[in-house]
Amino acid sequence: MSLARVATRCRQGISASKVWVEAHLSPGLPTIALVGMSATVVKDAKERVRSAIISSGYRWPDARLTISFSPAGVHQAAASLDLPIAVAILIASRQIPKSLADETEFYGELSLDGRVLATGGLLAAGASRRDSPATLITPSENAAVIASLCHNVYGLTNLGELRSPQSWRRSHAVDTKHLRETKNAEVIQLPAGQDGLWRASELAATGGHHMLMSGEPGAGKTMAATLIKQLLPDLPQRDALETQVIFDIANQAPPAGRSFRSPHHSISIAGLVGGTRQATPGEISLANHGVLFLDELPEFSLATIEALRQPLEAGEIQISRSEHSHKYPAKFQLIAAMNPCPCGYRDTTTKQCRCSISALNRYNQKLSGPLLDRIDLFISVNRSKLSDVMSPQEKLHNRLQVTKYRVAKAHELALTRQGVENSRIKSGDLLTLCALSSTTKRWLEKTGERLKLSGRGLHRCLRVARTIADLSEQPEVTQHELREALVYRAHMGQI
Repeated sequence: MSLARVATRCRQGISASKVWVEAHLSPGLPTIALVGMSATVVKDAKERVRSAIISSGYRWPDARLTISFSPAGVHQAAASLDLPIAVAILIASRQIPKSLADETEFYGELSLDGRVLATGGLLAAGASRRDSPATLITPSENAAVIASLCHNVYGLTNLGELRSPQSWRRSHAVDTKHLRETKNAEVIQLPAGQDGLWRASELAATGGHHMLMSGEPGAGKTMAATLIKQLLPDLPQRDALETQVIFDIANQAPPAGRSFRSPHHSISIAGLVGGTRQATPGEISLANHGVLFLDELPEFSLATIEALRQPLEAGEIQISRSEHSHKYPAKFQLIAAMNPCPCGYRDTTTKQCRCSISALNRYNQKLSGPLLDRIDLFISVNRSKLSDVMSPQEKLHNRLQVTKYRVAKAHELALTRQGVENSRIKSGDLLTLCALSSTTKRWLEKTGERLKLSGRGLHRCLRVARTIADLSEQPEVTQHELREALVYRAHMGQI
């Protein structure tokens, strides 16, 4: 009789809980039993592990084999359990030393010929907090990325390498310098001759404010969304790690900088906020610490748009299914665009609007008041003059660099003062951080009552005004900044 115990981790949202894989050999008919496991992917692991062990030149134990997973309350449904199962069996059958599992965690899927295959979702395990240092044994293709999160990471190519641990080499982190250089060298098209659009984009990028643009086709709304992406400050290391983990869970390549997601309006609710049977992250989580650009906003289904209301406020989303319940971060910046009407030419001088009253009513009903109340900036976009469009792009790129410097400086000022960007200042701290004088406070109260602002709308105006003051390097928010902030709510019929 022999017993082995091997450590691994199983993902729970963007974190990973420790799981022990135990193997027990006892006299009896040669059978294998899995205890404490219901997921099909792990039930099938016994066949993969058996073939991998035999193909790697090891001996399959001629005894009754029981494999247990604990704690039973942690849901384990990942192919990364193949390697720890194989290691537990080999230790229990005394084919590799027991000391190999001391202070060590194993991860990886096995092929039938014994190769350790690249496995998704391992970054959550690498980023998890540990009470004591541990050595991570992972597939060789995953090792370099995980090495940026942990110091002791070793990559395995095949199961046979367990015989000679002295030949293992520690993996080193991936150098992402070339990715940043590629991002900086990217050439984009910028909106020409639209000072109001540049100003609104600058405010949105500085404070992380949600923005809704309305304008006729070809007015430059999509270019403005790309402009905001370029203006956003560099992502802190902690936030970049969180973004990388989410993309790894979704089995997608992470972006070089801040994420920019632009889903089609036919997307489902599960695709936008997250879901499926495995409670996987959606577009709002993939856009975490980045931009979620929704073009043609009223063309999205009403239920899909309304699903954004809670994440816009909370900055996170709880995905619950029958067997899974995961919480994912969703601190995204919503940048939306729409036409003024279904045909796109209402209140424009380009063409005459041909929409009926009923079509306009159906179009406007797609955007509810509670959703619009959560947006900070509303701006109407007009077409650029052809003389501005034909001007050299070098001037616009020079303007981009100057604006990026202003945004980065004001953003750093806000982080130094309150630790978060201005759009996420808590309501209870707004008046203190805005440092309103008694005269300005009385003026704002009277103006807010006259304009019938809601409490949420008033707070959003204060956050935008705080961003305007930061761009001017002013410690106090005055009536001048508040007037400009109120103008951005006057668009789209908000006031």
